Amino acid sequence: MTRFICFFTLILSAGLWPAGCASRTSLNSQQQSFLLETTPGTQRQPLPIAGILKIRHCRAATPFDGQYFLYRTQAGQYQQDFYKLFLTPPNEQITELLRAWLEQSGAFRGVLPASSTASPDYVLEPLLSAIYSDFSEPTQPQTVLKMHVVFLKADKNEQSSRVVMEKTYENIEPMQNNTGQDVIKNYNLSLEKVLAQLQSDLVSALQ
Repeated sequence: MTRFICFFTLILSAGLWPAGCASRTSLNSQQQSFLLETTPGTQRQPLPIAGILKIRHCRAATPFDGQYFLYRTQAGQYQQDFYKLFLTPPNEQITELLRAWLEQSGAFRGVLPASSTASPDYVLEPLLSAIYSDFSEPTQPQTVLKMHVVFLKADKNEQSSRVVMEKTYENIEPMQNNTGQDVIKNYNLSLEKVLAQLQSDLVSALQ
């Protein structure tokens, strides 16, 4: 028997649809999946100023650890859009994008993924605090991306670390339209701005 699921879908131009039911097959055929994408910045260190950096897996705060796009409504509630979603959880995507960005920066002799067993000189612990579209003010829709990072000086076994820098980054971008392409475009822009500022702050903390 076909499994049925109930859902609320947010139609941005008209408010909220009432609850309804649709088969999983029907829902999947209408879903749109998106990936975060960033272009590493042009600010590159001519020579490394630090040793090996390891990027730990980016965690995500609840409810931003899922794949469905989230919308904040006028009532201050968060609604999932079952038609638009990240191809994989955004925090998982950010882990690799962050590693690639800092590797391209040239600030470190090497940038290791979380899976690496090599001993790093520094460790970066990222947390995705928020990622959603805010429609609490209908005439001023915007996207919100917020991250918290802890930058640590590690010993050889990563058993004892010293905090070098800890900071929260937030970027808010106005929305021109409400399509999935517009939302992901804003997220990409926000993430690039956050990563560029993080790169600059790391370089400053190391000098």
